[in-house]
Amino acid sequence: MTAVKCKRCKENYATVKTRKEPFCNACFLKFISLKQRKLMMTDEFYRDHFKVLYGKDLKNNGISEVVLPFDFSSSSFSALDVLVSLLKEQYVQHRGRVGFNVKIVTIFKNEEERKLFQQSWKMLRDSNMYDDQVWLQFEYHLINAETFFSDAKDLHQIVLHNEDFNSMGLDYILEDSNDYNIEVLLARCPNRNTRNDMWIFIVTHLIKKFAYQHHGCEVVLWAHSMTKLADHIIGLVVKGRGAQIAASLNSTDFDSDYGTAFKNLYPLKNTLLSELDAYCIITGLDKFVVNYTVKNDLMLTDDTEQKTVDPSKNVRLVKNMTINELARKYFDDIEGEYSNIIATVLRTGDKLKPPSKTSETADDNKDTSKCSICLNAIYSNPSDWLRNIAINRGHPIETEEEQELYKQWQASQVGIQTEEYLNLRNKVWTEGHEIPLCYGCIINLNGIKTKEIIWPKHDKDELENILNEFELSD
Repeated sequence: MTAVKCKRCKENYATVKTRKEPFCNACFLKFISLKQRKLMMTDEFYRDHFKVLYGKDLKNNGISEVVLPFDFSSSSFSALDVLVSLLKEQYVQHRGRVGFNVKIVTIFKNEEERKLFQQSWKMLRDSNMYDDQVWLQFEYHLINAETFFSDAKDLHQIVLHNEDFNSMGLDYILEDSNDYNIEVLLARCPNRNTRNDMWIFIVTHLIKKFAYQHHGCEVVLWAHSMTKLADHIIGLVVKGRGAQIAASLNSTDFDSDYGTAFKNLYPLKNTLLSELDAYCIITGLDKFVVNYTVKNDLMLTDDTEQKTVDPSKNVRLVKNMTINELARKYFDDIEGEYSNIIATVLRTGDKLKPPSKTSETADDNKDTSKCSICLNAIYSNPSDWLRNIAINRGHPIETEEEQELYKQWQASQVGIQTEEYLNLRNKVWTEGHEIPLCYGCIINLNGIKTKEIIWPKHDKDELENILNEFELSD
């Protein structure tokens, strides 16, 4: 391959090519860093949280608190590195003063994952990547996903009606955590797509609950790349959650579901995932990545060829992929020549606004109801729509032969499970209370054999119940 000069500095040879432009290492790192920094200074609110402030009576001496959700992906490490470089600049330019501190939060699913995260974090801290002075501005918190249930103040059992798609709930007391936990919940999900949805709900809630409980944290900085947000948008549309797009990308308003305590910022939304992979390779952060394969698709130099993944390996069947993974695969395939398509998807999503109330809710004086599982707004009744397109009532038994076959079915495992569900449904419909669910969560719940789920009640008491967390230090 013929060496080419960097198009920006026109001095060094290019090592990366993205968006049809060649970059040297230094210019590429600056290119990515400036994209994140620009969005961190997008308006006065965010500027005041990330720059060094001077004056009297400043809150917390002018130092703001920022939460960084951290999943040990290339996106997380890239966001961390840009924050570190900004803090180092502030420390030098303002003679020891900085504008913000960062609380890094990682959610782990099991003990094996916790050990992997702790090991990677220890490797990073023990390396010479960053000065000890920088780490004074960071706190690292590990949260067990099981606290989603164990630390919840009140739980309820949500049951979906198998014929009319309405949902009701009963208060539930979890006496033994082994009876119902994250592992049990995910095992009951019928497919990887539903499991992925549930896991995202759990992780998002725990991170936002952490931010809510740490008073003074007014910014949650999500390290989601443009590629991830684009497949998120496509995924929402395909899963019937399109009305949630505007709220999920909202960086302007405080998060009303969590006491308007903080805003959600997406500073990497103008950066492709492959660019963040290249960023990690150049900085050497790729060796700390966990549960993710860093790709070197944009690298031009020979010294990263050994990192290239053989496309003949780990080939996954489309039928085994989640909706988000299918969207990601599509974007990965077109990113080289048509990266503008990914940007167009994100720009379109950014322009969307929440739907207006439909005619069936327009006369209501009350606020739009929220889904009890995902907490998103419900703008029209999904149960009514599903009843109009689906027929769930069986034909009555007419002959002795059909009666005999029905008895055989009742004695089968499926029949016994159905009988248990019907008994639970009748009890909940007699003693329970109404539970609003959105279309996407109805579809997920309908796929679970028992058509029921244990879930925390989302209220102020639940948010203020202290999370059980690990804080790692030196």
